[in-house]
Amino acid sequence: MKIETFFNHWKLRENPFTAEEARDDDVYARIMSDGVAHPEFEKIFGRPERPSTSVVFGEKGSGKTALRLLMEQRLKEYNDQNPRKKTWIVRYDEWNHMVDRAVGAENADNPENFKRIRLEDHIDKLISMVVTELIDAASRPKSSKIAKELGKNLRKMPRQHRLDLAYLAVLYDQPSLSTRNERWHKISKILRVNQLVSPAFLLYLFGGGAMVTFLSLYAIFTGFIDPISITAVAAGGLATFLGGYFGLGQFIKNRKRRKVIQSELKVVDHPTSTLTKQLGNLKASELDALPLPTPGDQDCRYELLGRLQRILKGLDFMSLTVLVDRVDEPSLVNGDAKKMRNLIWPLFSHKMLQHDGMGIKMLLPIELGYELKREDGDFFSRARLDKGNLIERLEWTGVNLYDICNQRVQAVCEDTETPTLLKDLFEERVSVQDLVDSLDQMKQPRDAFKFLYEVIIQHCKGSTDADPEFLIPKLTLDQARRHQAQRVSDLARGFSAA
Repeated sequence: MKIETFFNHWKLRENPFTAEEARDDDVYARIMSDGVAHPEFEKIFGRPERPSTSVVFGEKGSGKTALRLLMEQRLKEYNDQNPRKKTWIVRYDEWNHMVDRAVGAENADNPENFKRIRLEDHIDKLISMVVTELIDAASRPKSSKIAKELGKNLRKMPRQHRLDLAYLAVLYDQPSLSTRNERWHKISKILRVNQLVSPAFLLYLFGGGAMVTFLSLYAIFTGFIDPISITAVAAGGLATFLGGYFGLGQFIKNRKRRKVIQSELKVVDHPTSTLTKQLGNLKASELDALPLPTPGDQDCRYELLGRLQRILKGLDFMSLTVLVDRVDEPSLVNGDAKKMRNLIWPLFSHKMLQHDGMGIKMLLPIELGYELKREDGDFFSRARLDKGNLIERLEWTGVNLYDICNQRVQAVCEDTETPTLLKDLFEERVSVQDLVDSLDQMKQPRDAFKFLYEVIIQHCKGSTDADPEFLIPKLTLDQARRHQAQRVSDLARGFSAA
């Protein structure tokens, strides 16, 4: 029997159990709002108005990404309902660029090289993502309603906040759809913190003045003494003095700043010429008062993070919520537990995890849970995970999985008034408890979906189109259960890839 024939009989538009990745799961996207969440979801999610840190460890397929997507949706709903006290959502789930910059492909084979990744790098990456997204919105075409509203709010900010944002843009903006010069021109025009005369202009003035002075003196020494020559010497000398005194000193300082920034902000790309130009657009006295990232100075990063949070509060974002996921997926990590450990462990700092106005939701592979258990008392004293809503293993019961699978069947049913239930697909001898017991052996959503997918496929293979049988017998359920339970067991012991 064709599988389409089976689904058409039960008025199901599609197979509800084909998806294995939450990001690509159309069925989950439709039922996310009203779907069955993990029993501990509320503990993990917390309260958006007072964001807190959560640390969750789970197997592949246990629903970590689904939890992240659900949290993201709930946060968006909260923002829609509370426009004056929103939370800024940071999706910290793309690691390739950071790992490439901090470790390098040539050093990635040795997990010890991942110890180069510092807490400072994580803070830099978080700030960079927020600043880039903010500049993206402000740099949209003039016809954009979002850009108009954001530009209006930014102009209303105190000068110090506008200066802070300009400085953060210099340090952290990472454009992908336009050039840094274009974005800097747009954002600096909105913020209005540029100095009138840049060091580059003063250096041109210095060079031009020196040339005029030299030529005028040469004319005087060769006998052309007249008021014009004398005036040219005086004007050229003044231009040389002013250009050198005000321009040369700032240019040299900015070159030193540029070198420090390029060497210290490892996870951010900084074209040399653009960075020098942007630094030169800001007043030397104001630049001197801003924190410059230097090696070993974590306090500077916290200060920059705090300045960013003050800017966001001026835009009605009262907090930051960071969603950490897919730590095992970077190409240079490739699921290696030691590499993941060295990548993510710097974040386990009590000061960072309990930073005021910020909640970090860490959805981590179970391998890191095993690594965590090997740590000593000093690590736990520094991390203070007793305050971090720690969930050592994301586990599902057969009842939870039955509810999820049942809801997925209803979600794809064309008859919304009397939708098909999961139990309806099986013969009367198969009870709800039989299904619950079978799903309990699957342990997690992905394996539950694989199990039911196999049940349906095997049933259709054993029935003809000429004489179709639409009720799945208990024998087919039991055979698929034994096969999938063995696969799950092999996977847990490392004898199976998936």
